[in-house]
Amino acid sequence: MISHKRNAYIAGAVVALIGIGLLLQVDFERWRLPGPFNPGHENLACNECHIAAIGTVRQQLQANVQYWLGGRRTEADFYYHKIDNKNCIACHNKDNDLHSSYRFNEPRFNKIREEMHPELCISCHKEHVGQRVSHFKITDCQFCHKELKLKNDPITVPHDELIEREDWHTCLGCHDYHGNHDMLIEKTVGRAINRQKLINYFNASESPYLGAVIKKAKSTRYEK
Repeated sequence: MISHKRNAYIAGAVVALIGIGLLLQVDFERWRLPGPFNPGHENLACNECHIAAIGTVRQQLQANVQYWLGGRRTEADFYYHKIDNKNCIACHNKDNDLHSSYRFNEPRFNKIREEMHPELCISCHKEHVGQRVSHFKITDCQFCHKELKLKNDPITVPHDELIEREDWHTCLGCHDYHGNHDMLIEKTVGRAINRQKLINYFNASESPYLGAVIKKAKSTRYEK
């Protein structure tokens, strides 16, 4: 009987030591990841995006109870601040972004905000899925550009004809969505980047767009 108890104590002590050892590992937080980092984020520390919320856990719980009971106007962040555009812009701030998220807060984009919330970076770039673009399809340009018609259209097949044919995959074949690359816009539709290369790029492949990157993202939010 004593031998069984002793073995149980020893086994418990071993499990506890293993648990403590794991907790002390530098990379322990990465073991708890809900999925792989997106391309370019592999070397980021978790606390660069997941920033501790203000107050103790007890205070955060109390604030949320007050919110649920109607005694507080806003919900309190619990444990970590919610990820929002500020987290992304800390590293990806770029002047003259062709599709900056804040532009989609304009009233004319009310409908598209209901459809896919392009005013939020994480609507298209969800983290921990191992993809560069997660929730944006190469045909989604149609949500905002169905009425596009250019006078003296410079491309070989006019935009309104491409729209009528529903060739929406050609948009990103010629245009870099955020304007990250120093490149000339292709005017010959047949030379546009093909659909599969764009899909591969959205997943994790190298960029198919020619030209140097105009402004590279910071490798860490603490980089000056």
